[in-house]
Amino acid sequence: MKTDFWQNKKVIIYIALLHHTRFLIPISDKLASLGAKIQYIVGQAERSQEITAAECNLNYKHVFDYVTNDDFDEINENYLKQREVFGNALQKDSALGAQMVTVMDKTLHATAEEYIGFRNLLKKEKPDICFALHELNRWGKMLSFWAKKMNIPFLTLQEGLGYNLDFGYTGHIQYSTLGLTWGERIRKKLGDYEAPVERIIPVGNTHIAEEKKRQEKNDTRKKMRKKFKCSNKFANLLIFSSIPLSVEIVLPLFKITAKDPDLLLIVKFHPADKQDRIKAWKDSIPNDFKKRVYFIHGEENTYDLLALCDLCTLAQPSTTGLEAIALDKPLVQLDVEINADVPYSFADQNVATKMTPSELAKALSTKQNFSKLIDTETMDQYLKNELIDTTGAKDRIIQISEKLITANKFSTQNPIISSNNDSKYKWSIIIPIPSDLAKEFLFQLESLSVNSKDCGEYEVILLKHYGSSKKVCEIVDSLKGNIQLIENTNKSNLPKMMNKASEYAKGENFLFLSELLSPCENWLTVLNHALNKYGSKKIFGGKITNMQNNIVHAGMVLNENNAPTSAYLHLDPDFPQANIERPFQMLDYFIALEKDFFYQLGGFWDKSGENAFMDISLRAQRHTSSEPNSDSNSEAVIYLPNLHLIQLNTKKDKINFDDSIYFYGKWHGTLWENKEKLYNYDGVSKIKLDTARLTSGIKAV
Repeated sequence: MKTDFWQNKKVIIYIALLHHTRFLIPISDKLASLGAKIQYIVGQAERSQEITAAECNLNYKHVFDYVTNDDFDEINENYLKQREVFGNALQKDSALGAQMVTVMDKTLHATAEEYIGFRNLLKKEKPDICFALHELNRWGKMLSFWAKKMNIPFLTLQEGLGYNLDFGYTGHIQYSTLGLTWGERIRKKLGDYEAPVERIIPVGNTHIAEEKKRQEKNDTRKKMRKKFKCSNKFANLLIFSSIPLSVEIVLPLFKITAKDPDLLLIVKFHPADKQDRIKAWKDSIPNDFKKRVYFIHGEENTYDLLALCDLCTLAQPSTTGLEAIALDKPLVQLDVEINADVPYSFADQNVATKMTPSELAKALSTKQNFSKLIDTETMDQYLKNELIDTTGAKDRIIQISEKLITANKFSTQNPIISSNNDSKYKWSIIIPIPSDLAKEFLFQLESLSVNSKDCGEYEVILLKHYGSSKKVCEIVDSLKGNIQLIENTNKSNLPKMMNKASEYAKGENFLFLSELLSPCENWLTVLNHALNKYGSKKIFGGKITNMQNNIVHAGMVLNENNAPTSAYLHLDPDFPQANIERPFQMLDYFIALEKDFFYQLGGFWDKSGENAFMDISLRAQRHTSSEPNSDSNSEAVIYLPNLHLIQLNTKKDKINFDDSIYFYGKWHGTLWENKEKLYNYDGVSKIKLDTARLTSGIKAV
């Protein structure tokens, strides 16, 4: 990347609570140092977000700054829509939750104003990229929605939020281009809730490395221990989540602290806790047990408290527990009853010691060395899984951002000017050679030979784009006929090699197959008919099933998280709606098109990677719709259900995140959920789909 890449780039960063900013500010400070123009945005939340910006001395604007009197009618219209939806939901069946929810009228109106405000903000400022901590709140949702509508790259970061059973976590990346997590565990957790795994990239924690440097530079531990008058005392930091445990449960910790002059107890309440509840909680503790105890709400920096303490004690699972471990503090997890929806346990991961409050009090009285209770190797492996590592996250995110913006600004691809005008064959069939699975590769070639007879002359071009096993190489060496071999001599990626193959190809039409895809009977006959029926400037694809005879591809649609998936995925290939010949926005796995059209499109984009077929499909739509007198809803991409291929290998390669960065960066604003629209158009109900899936599963078994 160029060193001046960020010069005058506009960056919008949405901020909310004070403890959220610790992940965003390291990124914005670095970007500002590289020449970017940073604009912080806050929303309406009883001023808490403005207080955050003011306390952090940030250059911020309120989303209401972008609302004018001219927007009143539109705001009122949106407000009334929300009012109707919330009212009906509450009256009908409390669909908003198990408990009845009170929604204040002014909140609905503020939301309607913000919705228009975020739109106006992006229209006016035209940022190159947007950041937010997550999309789980209404402000993150609205900002990311409008960024997507305007095709502006958008990144969300992990706050923590990884300890509950909550499918709502998929909302982290519903609209945004990419969601950046600290480590693999959270990435897997989001994926388990069907978030698009190709858009979840582990990058590490942007704050911890900075915090370690700060504490060392400022000698924070020494200063904090002097401030709390505990230089010679053992300090225990007790951290509560949003609702503290009852006083009776943790009273043993107060008793031992009051009894032992060598101990200090700091009770840290969650920032979201309410002052009246905290006061009532403190008042219920007998005064005799408040010796050498400090109660902290928002008065002190949590990391300064961690620097001060000798032990961190968690009442409930908390992000701070992970951060305490990363900052080399021993961790105790209180052995108390935890809600069923919070199953995570640091103790179960063998990185914290589980103790009841009474057991902990006894350990404190006997001067237990808590650092000796946890195995070092286990701790290191845990941190690697949770955080990748504690350095470099900021730079990783900036590199991802640069790639994202680069893809987003990439608009057209120059046509291929080929000196090869010799069309000796009807078809040029271009196939990647696998690294292994010789038996399947041989079956693919035999099927191609048997099922391509009497359908016009064809040639086969084999692409050797990485090392292959000895048996695979023996098969390649034994082949005869109209076959060309193109080897990866300069580490070209597959899209580049397919482009190279097109320049050597001598067919009127090109067929590009993904690895180990076996054509079935009459496949070229179907394509010949389609060419005659639809004419030039079309991309054709077909129905693909796996070895269990379930659908792998029947045209690509976009699911609830705006991620590509096959229509009627996993169903029986005879499912009626999967056998309708029709246009789709995208195809995958296999495409066929005329040579001249391929050249006009500029071939495959070299950065599209595993998304090459979908990328060229989208470009075909754009190409044909931009021509004079063309329909903007161009039918340039056609699904042919009678064109049947079998996927011989269902093993997925490891995700290449660069492929996702470039694909979603480029097509972010184009990819909108349409799976349900297709099913509604086809008249397929959820019950019918579920029944079909069950039937297909039984057949597979």
